Amino acid sequence: MTYFDAHSHRRSADPSTTTLVCVRITASTEIFETDGICTVGLHPWDVTEDWRDVVDIVEDLSQEDLVLGIGEVGIDRACDAPWQHQVDAFEYIADLAERVSKPLVIHCVKAHDELLRIRRFINPVQPWVLHGFVKGADLAKQCLDAGMYLSFGPALFKESASLIEALRLCPTDRLLIETDDEHVSISDVYTTVAKLRGVTTEELCAIQQQNFETVFKR
Repeated sequence: MTYFDAHSHRRSADPSTTTLVCVRITASTEIFETDGICTVGLHPWDVTEDWRDVVDIVEDLSQEDLVLGIGEVGIDRACDAPWQHQVDAFEYIADLAERVSKPLVIHCVKAHDELLRIRRFINPVQPWVLHGFVKGADLAKQCLDAGMYLSFGPALFKESASLIEALRLCPTDRLLIETDDEHVSISDVYTTVAKLRGVTTEELCAIQQQNFETVFKR
């Protein structure tokens, strides 16, 4: 079996795991190095008034063969970065993803109303992946109805009833699995997801391969 980790901050050494590593780009980025497939993006925590300079770097890097997506990017009302700069940067980057034909991997905290508004405004063709989903079924349904993919991770270990309901609600072809920045095995996340959704791990691996290849085309 091959496990697909749709969003991680470190590459697995396990040869049975395909990891999509998130690379945060900032104004101080001078050298870009990657040992495999990745995404590149301006994290909302790193947004400053000079965000356009960083987005120029992201746009240049988006042409690299190993860069399969733009992210993580997004909006976060719980961080100190200026809110309006976050919104402006995210709208610009979402449009950039359309121009370079790359999927968008999204970080969103306490701002899902604004995220949905921006999605309606952009009306994207490229996939939007809401990574690290930890909310309940109502918000999951709103995001799914808007056309997004949901990526679930180690938060499932906490056995939150609302999150489990959201996981079970998510259609098979809109589900991704990740480890994010946690020091856990992606196989353990798969085992949990498979159990909660009532499928075998082998079936889940096949589903994830198809979804991963659909979203992150090479």
